[in-house]
Formats: sequence, structure tokens, C-alpha cells
Amino acid sequence: MIRTAFLTLAAAGLVTSASAAQEQEVYVETSDLGAGVYMLSTGRGGNVGLSVGEDGVFLIDTQFAPIAPYLDRAQRAVSGDRGVDMVLNTHLHGDHVLGNEYFAEAGAIILAHESVRPALENPVTAQLTGSTPDPLSGGFLPTVNLVGGETLTLNGQTVRLHHEPSAHTDGDIWVQFVEADVIHAGDLLFSGWFPYIDLDNGGTVEGFIAGMQAIADAAGPDTQVIPGHGPMSTKADLEASIAMLSESRARVAALVADGHDYQAVLDAEPLADFHDAWNWGFITTERMIWTLYRDITGEIPQR
Repeated sequence: MIRTAFLTLAAAGLVTSASAAQEQEVYVETSDLGAGVYMLSTGRGGNVGLSVGEDGVFLIDTQFAPIAPYLDRAQRAVSGDRGVDMVLNTHLHGDHVLGNEYFAEAGAIILAHESVRPALENPVTAQLTGSTPDPLSGGFLPTVNLVGGETLTLNGQTVRLHHEPSAHTDGDIWVQFVEADVIHAGDLLFSGWFPYIDLDNGGTVEGFIAGMQAIADAAGPDTQVIPGHGPMSTKADLEASIAMLSESRARVAALVADGHDYQAVLDAEPLADFHDAWNWGFITTERMIWTLYRDITGEIPQR
């Protein structure tokens, strides 16, 4: 593993905005997964996938604009100083797309699910992406629209692109490198954390569980799974997340069925035994309950 510091300011936690990324120390960790496939991780935005070979340089997600040059330096260190030829955005959120312009201006083609470009261009939707305060345009936008089910032959790999509807968002794509036995899960896996399920952008809890299950079904015991957030993972990590979220939803649904309102569900502490292992700064135990309650009832409870 290569770990390189590119900025020299204090760093802590998960950065959720471009401005914060500029103000904190940035490390890029490059993990060699074999067969020309790598994971680039900064701990700031979504984990980045990389495929390098005779067909070119393929990047999965681009994090934030200020971090993109450092991702580029990291990939050049293993690609023989080549530029990125093609980028795939796994979904619309800012910590996965805001580096697009940097790579597009250098000649990269940007791919994403067909729902992503119109969402990034929409001033209402853009406000909901968390890190994209204004509609995007130009090089930020994907130019190749995918529907899922596409297969690429790239750098000696069969690369399968899978779309999961109504999961983390309505436009999630996960990527399977068949021969390398590597999967990039995008934000369908927050490994060891309560997941962020974007109900405002087409996400649902049941769809998220189904998406994780689809990835787990495709994975074998030795498959290396790049999560959207968290450390390098395995099929067992996926199964643990599926079990946790399935049980969490069942508990909250049972309380709702018994007539509990949101405050009563909170007071019942249905996820108390999951708190120590799964709670984190962005999706706390309380926010996970809020998400589950909203998803089940269709109500938006006050937090």
C-alpha cells in the first residue's frame, strides 16, 4: 500500500464539502488489488476504483474538485504517468462527482447512469446531493448515459456494470471486475457503518438491502469489495450490513405497526444494541431511526 500526504493541514473525520477538503490534510492510500485494479482512498469522499492496463486508465468516482489533482498524481504513480481516459460515476452525490471537471478537461470521458446528468443539472435536485449546492454544467456532467447491464472488455478484464434501482439513490451503479474478483460497490456499502440512504433522490431501505444482496450474491469468499465508504471489505462484511439493516428495519416497522409515532419509536431505542458498532458522525443511530421511520411511514419527522 502506498500512502502519500499531499497537503499539510490538520485532518480528522469524513469531509462532506469541497471547502472542507481544501482546509484539511489529504492522504491518498493506493491499495493494489491485483490484475491492474486498485483502490484509492482519502477518507474524505467515496473510495475510488482504478483499472490500469493496455486499454487505458479507468477511474471509478472522482471525489471533490480540490482532491482530484491528488487522485491524479496517485493514479499516475501506478499507471506510468498516463492520464485518465474514462471515468464512471457510481451515482450523483458530490463526493463522487465533483472531481469530474478536472479529469474531463484533461480528456476523460465521463459515464454514469442515465438519471445522474439530469439530476446534477436540476437546481432542486442539486440542493439535495449534500455537496452540490448549485446545478452543475460543462465538464462536471456525464456525457455517456448508462442503463445498467453493460459489459466492458477493458485492460484484460470483463467489467460488468450493474444498476440497482431505488437503493442508495435511483441511479446507483456497482462495478464487477470478473477476472480480478474485485467489486466496487459504490455507496451501496458503508462498511461497518449505518448507511446513508438518500430518500430525496430515489433511495429506499428495501432497495438498499436488495442492492447489497445483489452484490453479495455476485461475490465469492475471496472477492475484494471496495465500499463507497469504509475499509476494504469482503462478502462477509456485506452480509453483516444486510443483516443489521434488515433487522433494524423490522424492529422499527414493528413499532410503527403497534401505533408508535416517531418520538415513541426513538424512546424505545430499537437500535441500542447496534449503536456501538455502527453509529458514526454522519449517520448516527438517531438518524438511522429517522431514515427508517420516514421510509416506512412516508412521513418526514422533525429532528
